[in-house]
Amino acid sequence: MKRYFLLSALIISCLLSEPSAFDAGRLDTDTPYGLTENEKYVLNTNSKLQDVNKEIWSLKNQVNKLIEQQEGLTSVLDAVNKKIALSAEAIQTTNENSNFSIERLKTDLKNLQDYVQESRELEVANQKNVKTVLAELTSIIDKTNSNYVALEKRLTALEDKKVANTPANNSGFKSITSEELLKNGEKLFETKNYNGAKPYFQELVSRNYKPARSSFMLGEIAYFSENWNEAIIQYKKSAGLYDKADYMSKLLYHTAISFDKISDTSSANQFYKLLKASYPDSKEAKVSPNR
Repeated sequence: MKRYFLLSALIISCLLSEPSAFDAGRLDTDTPYGLTENEKYVLNTNSKLQDVNKEIWSLKNQVNKLIEQQEGLTSVLDAVNKKIALSAEAIQTTNENSNFSIERLKTDLKNLQDYVQESRELEVANQKNVKTVLAELTSIIDKTNSNYVALEKRLTALEDKKVANTPANNSGFKSITSEELLKNGEKLFETKNYNGAKPYFQELVSRNYKPARSSFMLGEIAYFSENWNEAIIQYKKSAGLYDKADYMSKLLYHTAISFDKISDTSSANQFYKLLKASYPDSKEAKVSPNR
């Protein structure tokens, strides 16, 4: 009887130490064995696809960083994201169908890399275009400054004579904050009370509070009052202080019209061209003449 129990224990020990025959050919174990050639191919293919999956998601992270850095390339990078989604979908399909072509997946990855390269090239080209446009704007502003410096002096002299009669220099403004002055001035402008609004923006300029916007508003007041020369000077001051403001397309458009009004067609055409090059999608660019 004792020998019988010893023999049983030995058999059980052997069974526990050997791989189970029922696990042969299983692909979902850490150490698959007993695989057929087709099963080995499927296992190898799945391993390669996992590596490709890591490479694609790594590339996706790089593309997302590029999207955050370049706002001007949104449409191009959206196409990249769509391409990534398609590649991810292809990988999912591959996991379900072991007959998917690895070469086809490599082609998709190559196309994705080409998209990223194109976006980078467009980014560089866009930066060069922005620099060119800003250089042209600076040149035009300098030209305007040299041509109208004498006019500016005459207008300044005229304004000095009016200082005593303008509310902007009234001591009553001293107790009003710059924020309130801007708010009140814009309200008067919206009601087309240009003479009433002007002193508020003059006071803001003297305080150096948002001088670019305040000069622009003085240019708008002069523009709608048909004082074209003064409008050009105020627009020039505003653009020289800050040329990335949200009103730049309107500033360029009204500057061009003001030049047309004083029969300086050459300068007007330069500003129309600059407007179309810098803000092609703006409503001002769309209504500007092509000349």
